[in-house]
Amino acid sequence: MKHYKEWIAGYFFIAPAVAIVALFVIYPIFVSFYYSFTNYNALRQQEYKATFNLQDQLQEYLMVLNMKDLDAKDLLSQFDPVDFVQIQLGIHLKPNQVRSIRKNLNSKKLINDFIALKTNRKMSGAQFFAIYMTKDASMFSRYIPQWLGFENFTKMFKDPLFWKTLENSVIFSLFVTPIQTILALLLAVAANQKIRGVKFFKLSFYIPSITSSAAISMIFLLLYAKPGLINRVLGYIGIPAVDWLSNTSTALPAVMAMNIWTTAGYFMVVFLAGLQNIPKSLIEASELDGAQGWTRFWKVIVPLLKPQVAYVVTLGLIGTLQVFDQIYFLIKNQVNYTTSMYIYVNAFSYGHMGYASAIAVFFFAFIMILTLIQRRVVSEESYF
Repeated sequence: MKHYKEWIAGYFFIAPAVAIVALFVIYPIFVSFYYSFTNYNALRQQEYKATFNLQDQLQEYLMVLNMKDLDAKDLLSQFDPVDFVQIQLGIHLKPNQVRSIRKNLNSKKLINDFIALKTNRKMSGAQFFAIYMTKDASMFSRYIPQWLGFENFTKMFKDPLFWKTLENSVIFSLFVTPIQTILALLLAVAANQKIRGVKFFKLSFYIPSITSSAAISMIFLLLYAKPGLINRVLGYIGIPAVDWLSNTSTALPAVMAMNIWTTAGYFMVVFLAGLQNIPKSLIEASELDGAQGWTRFWKVIVPLLKPQVAYVVTLGLIGTLQVFDQIYFLIKNQVNYTTSMYIYVNAFSYGHMGYASAIAVFFFAFIMILTLIQRRVVSEESYF
């Protein structure tokens, strides 16, 4: 009974965390998988809920200026229910919905109510169909995306811009991950020395990693501008000014440099923790065996930091492949977009949420496969 109570208490305490993870992590993942097989458009979520005055809409569509002496037959001859719903009410219709409206929308009742001023009230699209459809009104109660099967994935594989953004993401990761790892390791070794001012040194390199990415991006936007500080310095040695972020050949490398600077400090702390966890007896034993300088660093220290190296490379690989915020703030040319940025543009600029979800699902699988390969190549096994 005691163990049973402990079991209940344990689940009770973790329930809030599990609920939050399920709501904000697990549920969106499953929804993205579903949307990747549809033509889901988030902008259409409210199209059956938006309200309008039906009298005004009909009067405008039928071009009626005076409500006196109206002829129902004449108005019916001018009224096209499908055209009215799509053009006047702004509701997109699927082929099966078009057929249902032509067959089941009671146009005669609608026109008679219009002449009798019974339509002079606000209603939503769902309410309109519930009143004037003789059957199939449930088809118009809420927005349901159309099932496309693998059409989004077929489109993705034929999309040259998708492949370009994937190439940019891979190049970004292949350059940034090893450089930031090596730089972080060297900074950690330097910060581990008992020298004057080492605390200021640690703080200086760690601050960028906890500073807002938006703020840092705005600073580098000024630095990379044509009249910015970098071009002024280069001008002193005779190098002409470069528009770093607008030039397609320099935009991505410029963001890479910024990313390395902002992340090296965080990974420096990881390596520093690993260095301080190495037993001093092992370092002293290596010195007695004649291991000095570079030999000691490469043959003794680096192997002892394998768990930290694996952790840093894993996080670096995932983070650089998913880079978004710095691309969003600094790069405006689609040729230099990364895949994460391309997903965002399709989802929120073009409204193609289904296509964006398909790219996201593929990218998720792509990152997972690369991470699994990297975990096999870079082992976490520790030597002590």
